[in-house]
Amino acid sequence: MKRALIVHGGCDEGFLPQKEIELRTQGVNVAFEIGLEVLKGSDSALDAVESVIAKLEDDPHFDAGISGSFANMIGEIEMDASIMDSNEAAGAVIRIKNFAHPISVARKVLEEIPHLMLSGKGAELFARLMGFRETSPNEQYANTDDREIEKLPEDYREFVRKYSKLLAEQRTFSTVGAVAIDSKGHIVAGTSTGGIAHAFPGRVGDTPIIGAGTFASRSAGASATGLGEGILRVGVTRKLVELVEGGQAVQEACDRVVEICSERGFQCGVIALDAEGNAGISHNGFFMPTMYSRFD
Repeated sequence: MKRALIVHGGCDEGFLPQKEIELRTQGVNVAFEIGLEVLKGSDSALDAVESVIAKLEDDPHFDAGISGSFANMIGEIEMDASIMDSNEAAGAVIRIKNFAHPISVARKVLEEIPHLMLSGKGAELFARLMGFRETSPNEQYANTDDREIEKLPEDYREFVRKYSKLLAEQRTFSTVGAVAIDSKGHIVAGTSTGGIAHAFPGRVGDTPIIGAGTFASRSAGASATGLGEGILRVGVTRKLVELVEGGQAVQEACDRVVEICSERGFQCGVIALDAEGNAGISHNGFFMPTMYSRFD
């Protein structure tokens, strides 16, 4: 059976400087090559997906991991990640802080405990018990912008109005994800993010939710990026996989779910692999760096 790997570095709707495009493209390429070597060496789709996403979590040009995640409205970095295989095993962490590789903690959830998701302090306790080392965000690389939000405004209605407008203007969704298939036919999909800039503390998007940001079955696996609230409402990755299970080609399924998102007025990008290692890539943004390979 052919092996395959596909990677994305998030979807941007707005214009990006050429230098940023080059840096994100390079980052995806480097992570992809690492994932290929892991897939060729261990022949484990789970290892490959984790290695790719962990590398992207280390890259400050992506909204994932300590180095690049957007800060929320009070300056904290809360990260989400999920991973799922074609045997319906899955693991996710929600609002985890101070750990470099949320995707690796999510994998441990999949492998070590019967729960599917852990959040906040519970996820952090689990990470410590699994031997992960805590680290602090580097302010030099924390992904913020120049617009300030008042922490304790006197006029809360005015604050919410300004805050909602600020969120509506966001056009960068550099969540990262990967899907792999190994020679045994195991399909694994994973996704990691720092969420959206200036989110209310506690906000949860699509990334850690199985069937929204990540999904895998014996027929296909998919990872999504874009506006989390919209992706959650549609159930993008599960819908995509169900379309493949219903007989659509994987590229057609990707195009269809992005079309649905466009019809509803929000940004989305997806990658997917079917059971034969065929790839689908689709987005409605300005730029989404991807890499794909299928081999014996």
